[in-house]
Amino acid sequence: MFKNIKSIKNFGIFKDTKTNAGQPFLQFNLFYGFNYSGKTTLSRIFRAMQQGHLHEDFAGATFTVERHEGTSVSSAALTPITNLRVFNSDYIKDNVNFIDSSVNPVLIVGEPNIELETELKRIEDVDIPAKELERDQHKKSADDKQAEKDNRLKTVGQVVSALNVLGGSTFTRTGVTPLLTQVTAKDLKTCAELDQLMDTARSKQADTVNLASIKIPDITVLLEQIESVLAESVTRTTIEELEANAVLRKWVEDGLKHHHEPEVCQFCKNPLTADRLDELNGYFSDTYKNLSTKINAAIKQVQGISLSHSIPKATNLYADLQQGYDALSDQIQPLDEQVEGVKNSLLKALEDKRERMEEIVPFSPSDYPMPDALELVQLFNTPINEHNRRSLQHGAEQTKARDAIKRHYAYAETTEYDHPEATIQVKAFKDEHQATLTEIIRLNTRIREIKAELRNVKQGADNLNDNLRLYFGKTDIEIQPIGETYQFVREGRPAKHLSDGERTAIAFAYFITELEDESLKGTKPIVYLDDPICSLDSNHIYNVLGIIKDKLNHDKVEQLFISTHNFEFFNLVKTWFSYYQRKPRRAQFYLVNRKVDQSSICELPELLLNYKSEYAYLISKIKEAIQHPEQFDAISVQAYIRKILEVYFSFRFNLSEFKKQGQDFIAPNFLKGIEGAEVKSSTLYEYMNEKCHAKSIVQGLELPEAVQPQLVHIWDIIGEAIRTNDKPHYDAYYA
Repeated sequence: MFKNIKSIKNFGIFKDTKTNAGQPFLQFNLFYGFNYSGKTTLSRIFRAMQQGHLHEDFAGATFTVERHEGTSVSSAALTPITNLRVFNSDYIKDNVNFIDSSVNPVLIVGEPNIELETELKRIEDVDIPAKELERDQHKKSADDKQAEKDNRLKTVGQVVSALNVLGGSTFTRTGVTPLLTQVTAKDLKTCAELDQLMDTARSKQADTVNLASIKIPDITVLLEQIESVLAESVTRTTIEELEANAVLRKWVEDGLKHHHEPEVCQFCKNPLTADRLDELNGYFSDTYKNLSTKINAAIKQVQGISLSHSIPKATNLYADLQQGYDALSDQIQPLDEQVEGVKNSLLKALEDKRERMEEIVPFSPSDYPMPDALELVQLFNTPINEHNRRSLQHGAEQTKARDAIKRHYAYAETTEYDHPEATIQVKAFKDEHQATLTEIIRLNTRIREIKAELRNVKQGADNLNDNLRLYFGKTDIEIQPIGETYQFVREGRPAKHLSDGERTAIAFAYFITELEDESLKGTKPIVYLDDPICSLDSNHIYNVLGIIKDKLNHDKVEQLFISTHNFEFFNLVKTWFSYYQRKPRRAQFYLVNRKVDQSSICELPELLLNYKSEYAYLISKIKEAIQHPEQFDAISVQAYIRKILEVYFSFRFNLSEFKKQGQDFIAPNFLKGIEGAEVKSSTLYEYMNEKCHAKSIVQGLELPEAVQPQLVHIWDIIGEAIRTNDKPHYDAYYA
């Protein structure tokens, strides 16, 4: 158990407090104090020991609390005291969250539940939206980068397609993509190479072309025949006129063929004599005729000598094969001329032989060479063969050309844009996207876990309802699990507009329920209750005390501290604790007393200890404040004045209010017959209703000496009123 507060420094209103007025803490301890005296601050010292850390508002404070077993607890080295439980406004704030709703107020109870609900709200309202935003950003980044990459590849396909080289097929992003990893610098073409590829790709399949042919006549045998003819000779008679005129001789020789018998000359129609025929036949003998026939036959053969050729037109070839083709044709004419030259030379030799048939004419075949056309034919046929090869393989050639064009533009794209890096970036964004999806899944799983855990925790609603019934004395309010939280129900309907008292009651009912937690099984708790009856009426105050006496009696707690400003509740607890003042004494009573700007823990004054009314005590405090203002502060004395008049109005006039709906009860009752009653009534009301609540920070910090004259004036008004209208009462309490 705790024994003594050895020291408190700079802990709110406790500037430098030592000991408990010489009275050690016992099993039951009751603190009484007015508003702003420091009761809640004192409870925060105990809560700091429970939690193992100071309240955030008192970071620079220090305290030391002694325990009965000789140890002490210091703010410098706090560790949680597991069996200490403190109920105060901080507990309500940390453990009970009233969420206002236009339909139903709902309750989230329990510090673990608050943590879970806080985590749940953070996940649903912050973490998941943030992750979803991150997910969408990663997806957008991946999509944008992929779109950028795809658009470039699409553009490559469009550029190639626009060249009109694909023959009706298309080149899309899908076709470009695999080429990016296949192409090399070798695939980059020059402008000329690219033009040639495009010509091939655009061309239609051409018909095959016959090979070029240049035929040079073979006169080897003819030359031998001519050589033989020229080597022959004949003997004959001479006819001068025929010898002198070859044309005539030829004419006569041809005419003999038509004059076999003597008859009329077919030319002149004169008689043709036998003698003349014999003479002519003697000139043109059989030997002569035979040789002449041979000469004629040779001449005829020579006349038949000619160069023949078959050359396809250049326009029949693929365009790129036509270059220089026509120039080859110019080489045919010299060949033809050479053949004609040989031909003419042979004819001349034969004609000359006819004139010298009786002679052997020298002749050498080697003097009459024919030209060689093989090389020229090869030059013609080289492009023709290439043309025919392409024609026969047109489909394959076009495919090859189109592929080369595609590869050219694909490689050009790789030099302008780093597609591998873009792919890496897209994958990185997608990986981040997947990671955020995984995290969102994990967070949603956590949401389900939290909701399941909350559902399990809320199975304790029955125990909480039991304590609420004890608190209210009836089933005014119940708690029903609704979905993932609680809902207040009053008389079977949703409870709306909970009062401060009802909220305090619910919080205290939960606190009592929490004391039944398994963590305290087998252990008696040390319990500190700070004003568990705030804003409750008298009926409920009795119910609260009943719960405390039932749940927190001497068999169930190691130590109990109760602090309150409610004098009725104070008296009830004091009466209960008085039972424990018998030997061995187990109860102690204290006053949390504020003087000016600091508080201390004092022994409870006799007037409060021995009387069940604080009325006389408050009057004594006002008289003391008038005599020793340096020991009091403005807030305290103004609160005293209000309480004095509240008590007096209650028993003297059966009134609980000083004003209502603008109607003044002070002047016609309390100040009846007093001169200037209305003005004095306003002065009293202003002093009690405004200043005692310390609505102004400046007012609360005023020095006692500054407000002492006003207090004297107010006390004179009160004394005059009671002395005038209630002299016996004045003599008993105020004189």
